[in-house]
Amino acid sequence: MKSVKISLVLVSLSLLVTQLQVSAAEYRADPYLTKQFTLSGSGQLEVETSGSSVSVTGGSNKEVVVDMFVKLNGREISSEDPAVEKELENYDLNISQSGNTISLIVKRKMNSGRSKLNLSFKIKAPKEMSSKFQSSGGSIAIDGLNGTQEVATSGGSIQVLNSSGMVDTRSSGGSFRLENFEGDVEVQTSGGSIKVNGLTGDIRVGSSGGSVNLEEINGRIDVNTSGGSIRAQLSDLEKELTMKSSGGSITAIVPKGLGLDLDLSGGRVNSSFSNFDGEIKKDRVLGKINGGGIPVTMQSSGGSINLEFN
Repeated sequence: MKSVKISLVLVSLSLLVTQLQVSAAEYRADPYLTKQFTLSGSGQLEVETSGSSVSVTGGSNKEVVVDMFVKLNGREISSEDPAVEKELENYDLNISQSGNTISLIVKRKMNSGRSKLNLSFKIKAPKEMSSKFQSSGGSIAIDGLNGTQEVATSGGSIQVLNSSGMVDTRSSGGSFRLENFEGDVEVQTSGGSIKVNGLTGDIRVGSSGGSVNLEEINGRIDVNTSGGSIRAQLSDLEKELTMKSSGGSITAIVPKGLGLDLDLSGGRVNSSFSNFDGEIKKDRVLGKINGGGIPVTMQSSGGSINLEFN
């Protein structure tokens, strides 16, 4: 029995090492194709993809560098290859510049059969860069950009980090993550989790499913979901907080000592109040704390409502 356990451990370690090697290889690979452009002012990135992941990183110069990475049947190809070129004939591939607009279009041609290629793109761009994505799959990552970022995708995760301006996303699936952002954010999704941490600005979320987790937001919060839990942990609250769900629990952790106008309702409302004036029931709280002030609305058709103070 001991020998069997040892064998299983060795197999598990071997698989783990293999996974780590594969993961590391993804980052070591050279691009199959590189194109470079120079902008004369604030740039616009137009991306249209089907199944390709795209990451954009902001820098300090006026150069835009687009690197395309290729896998053929799961094998990384980092130099010109006849088999890759033949497969690329099944794609409409356009990486070009018009004024200060950079276009990246990569789509499978109709009736081209199953693709043997996996294409991904890494873009380095000036910090002052806006973008517009239309994607039918593949992850999208934005880091260090200042502008308006619009993303419409039918699948694949969306990530926005260390940026400012405005974010507007529409997704049929896939997670959304935003960290360290200054500006306004709007997220609409049919599924997938939403996580926001470190936002100075207003946020509006509409979700048909998936959990919503919000931390350290200084701005107006408006969340409406038809499924999944909602949680907001806030060390500061200056504007309206509204969280509504057709199902699932809602939790808010807010600073104590604030003047709040409370409108809480759900399967059960859990909280402990001081200096409160109003109505308290098992499933409903309506009234004011510390004389009132900031509107706090938390409503769930079936889940519990939890209001805590830090």
